[in-house]
Amino acid sequence: MHSNQSQFTLSHIQEALNASGIGVWQFDVNSGTIELDTTAQKLFGYKDQTGYYKDVFTASEAESVAIAKALEKVLKTNRLQINYLPYNTNIPVTVKGGKNGPEGLFYGTVQPVLLKKNTIEYNTFETVINEAPVATCLFVGRELKIEVANKIMLEYWGRDESILGLPLEEAIPELKGQPFLDILDTVYTTGETYTETDALAELIVDGVLGVYYFDYTYKPLKNADGEIYAIMDMAVDVTERVLSKQKREQTDLRFRNVIEQSPIAIGFLQGSNMNIEIANDRMLKLWGKDNRVLGMPVEKALPELKGQGFIELLNEVYETGVTHRSEDALVKLDHNGVLTDVYVDFIYSALHNENNTTNGILVIAADVSERITALREIAASEEKFKSVIYAAQAAVAVFKGKDLVTDIANNAFLQFVGRTRDEFVGKPLAEAMPEINGQESIQLMQEVFEKGIKTHNFGRQIKIIKNGVLTTNYYNVSYTPLYNSNGEVYGVLDIAIDVTDTIKYQHALQKAEASLRGAIELAGLGTWSFDSEKGEIYFSERVREWYGFDAEEKIDAYEAFECVHPDDKARVINKTIFAINQKSNGLFEEEFTVINKKSGVERILHSQGRVYFNDDNKTYMLSGTTLDITSHKKIQIALENQVKERTEDLMLANKELENMNIRLLHSNEELAQYAYVASHDLQEPLRKISMFSNLLKERDKDKKHEVIIDKIVTSSQRMSLLIKDLLEFSRLLNTDIRFVKTNLNDIVKGVIGDFELLIEEKKAQIEISDLPDIDAIPLQMNQLFYNLIGNALKFISADKSPKVTVNCEIASQEQVKQYITKPENTIYYIISVIDNGIGIEEKYLKQIFDVFKRLHSRTEYSGSGIGLSICRRIVSNHKGQIFTDSRPGLGTTFHIILPAKQTRI
Repeated sequence: MHSNQSQFTLSHIQEALNASGIGVWQFDVNSGTIELDTTAQKLFGYKDQTGYYKDVFTASEAESVAIAKALEKVLKTNRLQINYLPYNTNIPVTVKGGKNGPEGLFYGTVQPVLLKKNTIEYNTFETVINEAPVATCLFVGRELKIEVANKIMLEYWGRDESILGLPLEEAIPELKGQPFLDILDTVYTTGETYTETDALAELIVDGVLGVYYFDYTYKPLKNADGEIYAIMDMAVDVTERVLSKQKREQTDLRFRNVIEQSPIAIGFLQGSNMNIEIANDRMLKLWGKDNRVLGMPVEKALPELKGQGFIELLNEVYETGVTHRSEDALVKLDHNGVLTDVYVDFIYSALHNENNTTNGILVIAADVSERITALREIAASEEKFKSVIYAAQAAVAVFKGKDLVTDIANNAFLQFVGRTRDEFVGKPLAEAMPEINGQESIQLMQEVFEKGIKTHNFGRQIKIIKNGVLTTNYYNVSYTPLYNSNGEVYGVLDIAIDVTDTIKYQHALQKAEASLRGAIELAGLGTWSFDSEKGEIYFSERVREWYGFDAEEKIDAYEAFECVHPDDKARVINKTIFAINQKSNGLFEEEFTVINKKSGVERILHSQGRVYFNDDNKTYMLSGTTLDITSHKKIQIALENQVKERTEDLMLANKELENMNIRLLHSNEELAQYAYVASHDLQEPLRKISMFSNLLKERDKDKKHEVIIDKIVTSSQRMSLLIKDLLEFSRLLNTDIRFVKTNLNDIVKGVIGDFELLIEEKKAQIEISDLPDIDAIPLQMNQLFYNLIGNALKFISADKSPKVTVNCEIASQEQVKQYITKPENTIYYIISVIDNGIGIEEKYLKQIFDVFKRLHSRTEYSGSGIGLSICRRIVSNHKGQIFTDSRPGLGTTFHIILPAKQTRI
């Protein structure tokens, strides 16, 4: 036997462990390495047999802290036990081990954990989720029931712990139509982890549907058989980051657009490496390069700059943050393989981030090579200089000296000033053009001469006398100082382009815009625009008054929509969202009510607008006009209400006529029954009275026939009761009694007081819930509850104490339509009188309301059999319905449906 046991070797143990899905590991504390068998490699999600312990024990950030603490504890206790979810697998595991053998060696096992509720493993797993520093939850089963969700996740959802155990779709219904439910279903089907960043989700938080952004991971969990049984969801709210990113992208886009569309050469160098992030076409042309240099360091893109001082100057600006300006600078650039001299005016300006740290340099440059070349050629040869001026298409003139004596003026310039060459050339400008005195142009030219600083003006207004008439003209002018060989200013070069037509067109356009604004003002219109990128709304003064915003108040979309009436808000928001969608027709039109946030005044507005798209077909603006149609709408509503009231009055009259016909039919039926009773049942007591009276006369000489006398008395009493009930029933046919507001609580309490002695005698329990106030005939209500409660106390087995319950609830629309043929436009109540009496067989339920219909002999229970007929008549008088539920031996419930308001009071 001992020999057989010794044959159960390590290999047998290994096979047994593998068969049971348990892996084996060995941990060397001294080296920090772990050896794993095949099963352990699979469970840890580690592909190698040997590895460093931190590479093997991988988990989420929260669980990594717990693992580290457990490994530290090993050195003190020589024992290890921890449950966690390895980062590279979908199966939670239990890791156990201890010290056994040489110093510093630990041995142990790893096995999968199937999380079962109320187990140590489950509770540990649940604790890890609840204490996780990020939003974490667990969806179980194909229906994605929310098994566990920590506080952070519940706050993201805008829910509390009451949703735990519910399917995700039921707990958060706004997820329908969003991609997350389909993604979860795919993860559950394929078993593949799904991760997404900056994902948009619409969630109802604090009752408001909002847009949020998340980074999240859906990780499937598997049991020991490799079957998926749950999905872990870990998420981080990155809404602020995404919105900030979007804002930065919008700013960057505008910045890029400004640069790209700029008429001058502009570029942006990013970081200390001076990587060329942006360069417009003019800058690339200036450099002699194409867009392949984008993203390259400027030193690599333009190697010819080395040794020319520009790289050093850029570094200085980056380090000091001090802007550098330079004019007429010579730079040698490689243009198509040829090193070319280029003269530029340029600015190096440091740009800073939100931390006021330099993050790049803005380069603005203008190629002035042509101008420099021209000036140098003029300096070298006056004649050539003059020929260039005379040949120029633009108006060019040269003025020398402090008095600005005209030295050269080409024909175009003479045409501009309206002078001949003799009238203009060789004379001081102020003398040749006396109208120029006092105008800013001559002052600027004098400053250029004195300070040697060139200046440019666009659309400058100059008044000139032409043909004896003072005309107003507009020019783009450039005043450039001219230097002699000693570097001294000797004159001013005046280059001008007549832009009078353009400026006048701009003025006309401004007038047209002013006229349009005037027309809008006269029409009572307001204007608005919605910047979909910023989420901001711009209102004209009139619209601001309607909404209650101050003149300079900044308005975001949320504040504007808050002023929209709650009945219209969702519709207006949805229409706005649809209008700015690329798939819409780009038009917006809606009528809605706004509530002035200051005064509370309501206005009905009619807004129209259209969407504007950029070159990428993305919406950047929705703008339009708004008209106050409150008065018009009120008139329209008043007319509609009049038509509606007339229609309702007609319908009410028709309904009343129909009700009268129905009541007439009921009355005819009941009168027929009354006639039948009067001709048959009432005759029996009368006949007996007559018969027993005769017998009494003939035989009762010695008063020996007391029994007969008793029968006479009994019959007389019964006849009296029948006649009394018939008279009472006939009174109910009179519907001319007026309705008054009646408190049913007071009615029922009065009835209970009437039965006080009988209640004490039978030891009855009476329970009455809160009953409503309704329009009713108080006396008939008293009789209705008197009959129903009286029957409940009377029809009871001798071995029971009566229990009577009276309760009330508001009837649903379906219940009202089921029992009331033509319901009124009011609330209906269902009042139930419930007893524990002898009950009624189902076949008699429709007969019990017939006049004189008895289900028991008079010796068992007293009464005339007309009480429930009276109840039905009373309920009918109140335009209601009465019906019964009953089970023999268990009790009966009488349900009474009554309207809260009567059309005739």
